[in-house]
Amino acid sequence: MGPVRYSASLVPQNRTGWIRVWVLVSLLAPHISWAAGTIAGTSINNTATLSYSLGATPQPDIPVTSTAFVVDEKINLTVTGGITTNVASGSTAQATTFTVTNNANSPLDFSLSVVDAILGDDFNPVAASCAPFVEEGTTPGYDVLDTATFINELAVDATVTVYAVCDIPASATNSQTALVGIVATAHGDFTGVNNSYVVTPSPVVIGPAISPSLGANSPNVDIVFADAAGTDDGPAADAAHSARNTYQIGGPAVTVTKTASVADPSGGPVVMPGAVITYQIVVTVSGSGTANALVIDDLLSANTSFVAGSISLDGAPQTDANDPPTDNTDFGITAATTVTVSLGNVAAPATHVITFRATIN
Repeated sequence: MGPVRYSASLVPQNRTGWIRVWVLVSLLAPHISWAAGTIAGTSINNTATLSYSLGATPQPDIPVTSTAFVVDEKINLTVTGGITTNVASGSTAQATTFTVTNNANSPLDFSLSVVDAILGDDFNPVAASCAPFVEEGTTPGYDVLDTATFINELAVDATVTVYAVCDIPASATNSQTALVGIVATAHGDFTGVNNSYVVTPSPVVIGPAISPSLGANSPNVDIVFADAAGTDDGPAADAAHSARNTYQIGGPAVTVTKTASVADPSGGPVVMPGAVITYQIVVTVSGSGTANALVIDDLLSANTSFVAGSISLDGAPQTDANDPPTDNTDFGITAATTVTVSLGNVAAPATHVITFRATIN
């Protein structure tokens, strides 16, 4: 921003003297974006110049400059969450996405931590399994390249994606939810000229913790905390901010029941050699999502023999040959027989009924 000059003509006190006052306002800084504010350490001066003439003869200007102001450091940041991530019970390394924005007026480092035990939800992630990671930028989405656990030298007004990555307990059931939070805390080295910010040298290490420094105007940079209160970091003005996401068990619930009925050769219910046992297996997939690679294996008793051609799926006869993914049967060389029925990927809601028969030896 260049100098701005103002003038004011004063009424002459006599016929030979005119006095004109010029005010020069100077902001000694390069042009910058105003979203986060003027860069800390910028010096702001204000100069007034008195010019006048005696008669027709201009006189030397008389300048007067106010004390310079040094722009202080405004520590501010925003963590954004509020999304729901669908996960399955018992799954590991499940990533849920947040963003961190540097709203300060200098680049900063940010430490990250995960809050995984929050009251008011249905379950917590597996204890001590959660960790924060920073998106490295090559491929969007959490992957093995995202290994950084803190944010290094985030530019003014810049935003970066971070992840909370947790294991999900096998005990969680369909539609249950867990809250998880990310806390980001500003770090930085303010030991430069006039206490200005210093970029952390290589190798990459996080800057020191920041403490506020408030006082009368001085030629040094003072540090002011201006962040709002987050969900899990504490009160406002603590150099930290946080937000929460939700894990939701989005996989289907799968249940299976099995019944058996006996008919002897005369049609009665007597359990005797030659009687036929009819088995019925009911598989139910409820909720939402898909149960993948669903297979039923039934190992028959050594005292029974499979009845050839007796398999049916939802009332439709099935072959006894190896015929995936609809069904296959695998007969051993012993009297024991394993009947295998493959249902493949089953999208909820769905119910399938499998029947087959065996005779008592």
